[in-house]
Amino acid sequence: MNSKATKYIVLLVFWVPAIAKGHNNHTIRCTENVYTLSLGDLSFSVSAEAGGRIVSFRRGESELLTTDTVNPVYYGATFWLSPQANYWPPCPVIDNLPYEVRIDEEKLSMTSQIDNTNICITKEFSISVADTSIYINYKIKNTSDEIRKLAPWDVSRVSGGLSFFPVGEKDDPINKPGIPTTYIENGILWFPFVKEENMPAQKLFSTAKEGWMAHYYKNILFVKCFPDIQAKDTPPGQGEVEFFIAPNGKYIELENHGKYISLAPNQSVEYNQKWFLIPTGYGKTKEDLLFIIRNLNKEIK
Repeated sequence: MNSKATKYIVLLVFWVPAIAKGHNNHTIRCTENVYTLSLGDLSFSVSAEAGGRIVSFRRGESELLTTDTVNPVYYGATFWLSPQANYWPPCPVIDNLPYEVRIDEEKLSMTSQIDNTNICITKEFSISVADTSIYINYKIKNTSDEIRKLAPWDVSRVSGGLSFFPVGEKDDPINKPGIPTTYIENGILWFPFVKEENMPAQKLFSTAKEGWMAHYYKNILFVKCFPDIQAKDTPPGQGEVEFFIAPNGKYIELENHGKYISLAPNQSVEYNQKWFLIPTGYGKTKEDLLFIIRNLNKEIK
């Protein structure tokens, strides 16, 4: 790690309090540069050292996200720039180098360093006491003197379960059904994960509608709400939503892209999301899961 990154870590430990208590007994705790928002049995952890990456989202002992023991590079949930053709591999200062931290009673905020890409990312996280959802705000700032064409790209890595979302325009060329086990039923695209020996990497690209996708794993239901965009606004070569199966089925990526825009010098764009992690118990049917989702307040701030 370079000396600049090391300085960030020292400053974070020295200046940021270990515990910040908000209203209604939800807290923000810091342990070894990992900041955890908690309310009841819900906890949500973000590593300032590892690029502001979400490293844990759990209900009690039930964990949603994969850890670095599954893959030392691609784990947890992160935020990238899209399209992949222009911004791959991810810039280290955005994806895995230390972020500067600020916290108050209600909110955790992290800001990236700036390198020669001249893009600065700010991430804000908070818990809604009203419905125990997590509010996420990602801000992209163009610090260069040139127009940058880009889109937000959110990636959450989970173990295989049942993933699904409302499909958008079925005949759009964006749609590339690269996972054989997926199917569409009553407007919902379903992806029941079936692990196979020597499983190759697989990826699905799709339009979407209503601005949500979900993943049912063991006894928890993850619902990710995000801005619904039109097919014409999707970044080139990407889907509004995507599923990726890693080789040998080690993990699944649940991906959503924001609107593809031209970002002027010194201008910013925000990408807001709302995440739910709902304890459901085992053995829920598709109808059970859809009923739960229909009754959520999926409106984003």
